[in-house]
Amino acid sequence: MAHVAIVEFRVDADRLAEAKPAFEAMLETSRAFDGCVRLDWLVDRDDPASWLLYEEWDSWQAEQAYRDFRASPAGAVPGLAGLFAGPPRLVRLEPIGR
Repeated sequence: MAHVAIVEFRVDADRLAEAKPAFEAMLETSRAFDGCVRLDWLVDRDDPASWLLYEEWDSWQAEQAYRDFRASPAGAVPGLAGLFAGPPRLVRLEPIGR
């Protein structure tokens, strides 16, 4: 079973047009990262400044390696953090009752 993580972002509403291409470029690298099974970028249809990433990883180790990569200078996306109205919220999900 894939390991699921959800990341919620709040984009600065005044910078939506600027944020979209920066985010798209970042996701190319994310989707190609070793262990990434699926990564969907979702936008709240009633609130275009509310973005969500639905991620599936083949292991928690792969997901953590990706988080570590993004936190490093090699994985940082200059200027991207300045487009958000606050820090992202990460939720890691486990199945119940299996």
